[in-house]
Amino acid sequence: MSLLEKKKEEICRFGRKLWERSYVASNDGNLSVRLEEDIYLITPTGVSKGELTPEMILCVNGGGETLAPSDYRLSSEWRMHLECYRQRPDIGAVVHAHPVAATALACARRPLEAPFLGEFLMALGEVPVAPYGRTGTEEIPKAIAPLLAAHDGILLANHGALTLGADVETAYYKMESLEHAARIFLALLPLGGGVPLSPREAAALKPRKKDS
Repeated sequence: MSLLEKKKEEICRFGRKLWERSYVASNDGNLSVRLEEDIYLITPTGVSKGELTPEMILCVNGGGETLAPSDYRLSSEWRMHLECYRQRPDIGAVVHAHPVAATALACARRPLEAPFLGEFLMALGEVPVAPYGRTGTEEIPKAIAPLLAAHDGILLANHGALTLGADVETAYYKMESLEHAARIFLALLPLGGGVPLSPREAAALKPRKKDS
C-alpha cells in the first residue's frame, strides 16, 4: 500500500470513529492530513464521515486547488485546515467536529481553561474559544490564526471544535480528550463549578512535549 493509499484509509477510519461516537451528524465535520510539503488530503463536502471511502478523499495544494479529477467537492472548511498547516509546520493532521458537550461550550463561549483535570492539562492544556466566523469563509481562518501557535485544541464560537496532531490518529484522540473534559466540566456546573488545582499544582502539570 502506498503512502497516499495509507493516509486515505486512515482518514476514512477516523472519520467513521467520529460518526460512531456522535461527534458529527449528517455530513458535518472534516478531516485533513499533510501528505508532503504543500500537498494535503481533505475530506469532501456532502458526505457522512461514517460513509467515507478512499476515492472520496481529495488531494489539494496550499491554494486549495484539487490536484486530481474527482466526482466530489472539497470541504467548505478547506481554508481553516490550510491555515492550521501554515501556522503549524510541526503538525500533520487536523480534525474538525461538533461533539455535543464541546460545542455547547463553544456556543456559550466558555473556554476550557479552569485547571480541574490533570490528565487534560498534560494532554492539551487550556482550550480557548476563537471568535465567531461564518462557516466556509475566510472569517474562520482569521479567527483561529492568533491561537494556533500555542494550542492543539480550539473551540469555534457557535460552531464546534478543532484539534491538531502529528497524524490523524493523534488529532482524533485529542478530540476525544476535549469532548470528555467538556462533559466533565458541564457535569461540574450543578455542583458549584468544582475546585480547581492551585496555580502551583497546575504548573506541575504542564502539557507534555508536543507530539504534534
